[in-house]
Amino acid sequence: MYSDPEEIKAKHKGDIRTLWNIYQSDGKFYKNFFFKVSIILSVLFIVSLCFSMTSAYDIIQKVVEVAFGILPSMLGFNLGAYVLIVGFGGTEILSKITKPLKGQNNYSFYQKLNGVMGVSVLVQISALLSSFFIRIWDKLQDGIIWKPSCTALVFVEKSINVSALFFMTFLVTYSILILVSVIKHVFMFSQTIHFFTYTNRIADDQKKDQSTKTNS
Repeated sequence: MYSDPEEIKAKHKGDIRTLWNIYQSDGKFYKNFFFKVSIILSVLFIVSLCFSMTSAYDIIQKVVEVAFGILPSMLGFNLGAYVLIVGFGGTEILSKITKPLKGQNNYSFYQKLNGVMGVSVLVQISALLSSFFIRIWDKLQDGIIWKPSCTALVFVEKSINVSALFFMTFLVTYSILILVSVIKHVFMFSQTIHFFTYTNRIADDQKKDQSTKTNS
C-alpha cells in the first residue's frame, strides 16, 4: 500500500502513458506471450510467401478485407465489455480489488483489468485505421506505389509491400490474440466478484445460524 500523495497522483493519471504503464506493470509488452506469438505467426506467414505465386500486393488487399470484416465487430464487443467493467458500481467489491498488488508495480487488479482492455481497444483501432489508410492510399496511387510497375523500383516497391503486409498481418493477428488476454481478465474479474459475494453470503448465513441458536 502506498500513501505518498505524489505517487497516488502518478498512479491515477488518465493519460495514454499511464494506461500503457499499467498494461506493462507485470512485464514489458514485447515479453507478452500473445505479442510473441503474433510476431512468430507473421514471420511464418511472410516466409510462406516465398512458396506462393500470389504477390504481396494482392495479399495485402486480402488482409485489409479481413480486417474490415472482423475488426469492427471485435472492437464493438471490446468497447461494450470495457464500458460494463468501468461502470461496475459494487463499492464493497471495488474497495477490495483496488488494493495495490505485488508484482504489478503497485497497480491494483482493477487497474490492470482496465489497462488490458484499454490497450486491446487501442490495438484494434490501430489495425482498423491502418487498414483504412492502406485502402485509401492504394486507391489514390492506383497501383503505382504498391503494385510494381516501374522496373527500376521493383525491389523498393516489393520491400514496401512485404513490410506493409508484415505490419498488417501482425496488427490483425495481435488484435485477435489479445482478446484471449481480455477474456482471461474479465473471467478473473467475474470470479473475484463471485468469490466475495459467495463468502459474504456464507458469513451472513453463519450469523443467522448463530443468532437462531442464541435465541433458541
